[in-house]
Amino acid sequence: MARPAPTSFRRKLELVQTSVDSARGADRRHFDFTGEVAPGVRLILSEVEGTPLAFSLWSYPQDIAELCGDAAVPATAALLAIDEAQARAVLAAGSTVDLGQLTNSDAVPGVYYALFDYVSERRVHAVLHRVVPALEAHTTVA
Repeated sequence: MARPAPTSFRRKLELVQTSVDSARGADRRHFDFTGEVAPGVRLILSEVEGTPLAFSLWSYPQDIAELCGDAAVPATAALLAIDEAQARAVLAAGSTVDLGQLTNSDAVPGVYYALFDYVSERRVHAVLHRVVPALEAHTTVA
């Protein structure tokens, strides 16, 4: 697999972070997928007790390898990421983001992720509930 040039990946990461920051200020429901904010990257918007969250869902293998810091990552369908600043904001608001459920990126400090060998809205939703236990129950996810 071809690895992206470090500067182009850095720009993509900055674009996604800007989209995450912007999305956190937008209206949201319990669990919303956005369109692509960068090639191969969508956001999952949620909130916990009034604190907005925006996870990024990466699907390009070269991006996943870059975030994991390992070009030999096994076949993976997607990577769901959150930055440490959002976890601190949720903690400051009195709730928890269980970063112990996620892997700390060695390549991108302050980013935590979960890998999916198969990705669906239902699976992403289940991981969100494990990572953010205070999310309200939601039964209409496909």
